[in-house]
Amino acid sequence: MMKLQIANDRDRKEAQNRERRRQCELERRSRIFNARNRKIGVDVRFLERQVEEKRAERDEQERKNLAFAQQMIKDSNLAVVLEAREREERRRIGLEINEYRYRYQRPEDRREYDLNDPEVLKKQLPPRASDDNPVGLSSAQKFEGEDLNYEERKKIMAEQKNAWLEQQVQERKAAEEERKKAEEAYMMAIKSRDARASELDQLERECRYRLGQANLRYNEALAAERKQIKQILKEQEEADNTAEMYNNLTSDMLTENPDVAKSALGKNRAIGFMYKGMNQEELKKFYAAQKEQMAANKAKRDAADKMEAEWQALSKSIQREVARQDILDQRQRREMAKQLMEENQLLAMQQKEKEKYFKEVVYNNTPTDEYYSQFNTTTR
Repeated sequence: MMKLQIANDRDRKEAQNRERRRQCELERRSRIFNARNRKIGVDVRFLERQVEEKRAERDEQERKNLAFAQQMIKDSNLAVVLEAREREERRRIGLEINEYRYRYQRPEDRREYDLNDPEVLKKQLPPRASDDNPVGLSSAQKFEGEDLNYEERKKIMAEQKNAWLEQQVQERKAAEEERKKAEEAYMMAIKSRDARASELDQLERECRYRLGQANLRYNEALAAERKQIKQILKEQEEADNTAEMYNNLTSDMLTENPDVAKSALGKNRAIGFMYKGMNQEELKKFYAAQKEQMAANKAKRDAADKMEAEWQALSKSIQREVARQDILDQRQRREMAKQLMEENQLLAMQQKEKEKYFKEVVYNNTPTDEYYSQFNTTTR
């Protein structure tokens, strides 16, 4: 017989609580996950205060704009009034300037008004008004080449001519007197010059005579002195030649004295410019020393040749050893390269196996969309 479980009050209350919690969760979910109806985290009072501040700022800006517009209207009206006052002031100043010009700057009061007078022709007198024979206005006033002031001009020219003639006469008299004075002064200067020239000529002749006598006496004394000096030099030269010949004949160079070539620095040293050569004994010693030097030089050359041969042999042995060592080094490098290549191949194989293991074993559990959809499904 099948047994049925009977629900008691406790089970009913538990079921009611679960249903109530489920409904609350559904309502909370619809409120939280709905972006349009969600209000969590919004400060309503702060938003209302922002709206009030914006409205107050807009009202303040409108008030400022209205005050600015009223001020602009007021400034415009004031500018119109000031502009009218300025035009009136300019007109008044222009009237005062014109009044001043009419009273104190009239054209007829100017200095050059006679040049710009429009009625100058009306004010001019007829051309022959000053002539003794005036003519009417309808007659010809003046002809080309006519001289109205001929008499006056002729009188003035005569007076001027007389004045010029008088002046010329006076100037000629003065020039004649000046010329005479100049001629007299010139003649006196010529006479004094001729007298001075004759005096200087006499003095010059006397000076030349005295100078000639003095030169003659000086030349005679100089010739005698030169003759005496020449004689003294000739006698001195003859004595010097005689002494030189005697000294050469009795000198150590011609007598070939070997003791002269000895140096004070040592008995084996000689003076080069006085050395006359070696004697037989010195030549024997020289030849013997030369043979000894030749033998010593030969021994040195033999020793040098032997040492050179030994160095050549040592160099060849060193070169052979170096070549053998190079061959061993190349062989070791080839072996090391082969070993390194084998180790790299082994590491590459291990790396491939490791990558294969991670790919096939470790990273085979790839997340699906079902895995990501389980998150963010409840409000708790």
